[in-house]
Amino acid sequence: MLYTHRSTLLHTFAICMPDALSLSARDVMMPVVPMFHVNAWGLPYGAAMTGCKLVMPGAGLDGKNLYELIEAEGVTTTAGVPTIWFALLQYAQRNKLRFSTLRRLIVGGSAAPEAMIRTWQDDFGVEVLHAWGMTETSPVGTVCAFKTHHASLSPGEKLALQAKQGRPLYGADLRILGADGQPAPHDGVQSGDLQIRGHWITSQYFGRPNEQSVRDGWFTTGDVATIDADGYMQITALENVAVGHPAVAEAAAVAVHHPKWDERPLLVVVKKEGASLTREELLAYFDGKVAKWWIPDDVVFVEQLPHTATGKLLKLQLRHEYQNHPLPTVQRT
Repeated sequence: MLYTHRSTLLHTFAICMPDALSLSARDVMMPVVPMFHVNAWGLPYGAAMTGCKLVMPGAGLDGKNLYELIEAEGVTTTAGVPTIWFALLQYAQRNKLRFSTLRRLIVGGSAAPEAMIRTWQDDFGVEVLHAWGMTETSPVGTVCAFKTHHASLSPGEKLALQAKQGRPLYGADLRILGADGQPAPHDGVQSGDLQIRGHWITSQYFGRPNEQSVRDGWFTTGDVATIDADGYMQITALENVAVGHPAVAEAAAVAVHHPKWDERPLLVVVKKEGASLTREELLAYFDGKVAKWWIPDDVVFVEQLPHTATGKLLKLQLRHEYQNHPLPTVQRT
């Protein structure tokens, strides 16, 4: 990607706002995100602009090293993918530890399970903030900060809202397109192809002026999502549904060969430590949450999933590993 000084500066202003990542000179920020991963989500720039202390964790990204660094440096805010926070949470729980300075945990890359959000907030007093973006959005496009009228919601309703990827920052707009290619309503129910535009959103790919991902100023993200009446966006992904199950620690959905339909989704799942879960129980959990034909055909339980250096799932590796996995030929009822 090719960035301009203007787009980077505008993105920096936006992420430092109170309803965004809310950085100030009183914060100590530790981005558990490599600099090569969209400039560590723009956080080094935000820290420099506000005078926020910046802590770089280096290669020690296990629970023990992160906990000790947070305590030693007085970290107040940190950011990374869910797998990092799940490992840190497990370490703190096993060793009966508490955090003396940590107040806010920013999650991106994939959705955090509601159970994990609840544990961080209820047991450790650490607010969990979902954010969404991609390389083409510089990267932050949305942050899930509450509005005033959400104060009256029940704890369960607040948690359900926090599970969403959030509303766009000032300077960015979102919309979804239906199957007919026209903008779909923002009712929180109808899903569509997610598009975004804004001052730090890509207008074209460098050296590829005819790229079809950008039309009329709108960039097509490749995600399928809903947007509710308050502007909160939620990615509709099979993994997001799966990790909502209280027995699931992590999940990945990959397409594998099917004798009749060419390709169908397979769910590869890591169960929480000590949890009991069957294939049938997990597939039944999808009923009513996605269209019936979206429900995966099968589930494989594994000890761990492969990840990139930034903590994202290596789906290409999983797809190669399970490309010949025999799917059931009898459709579920």
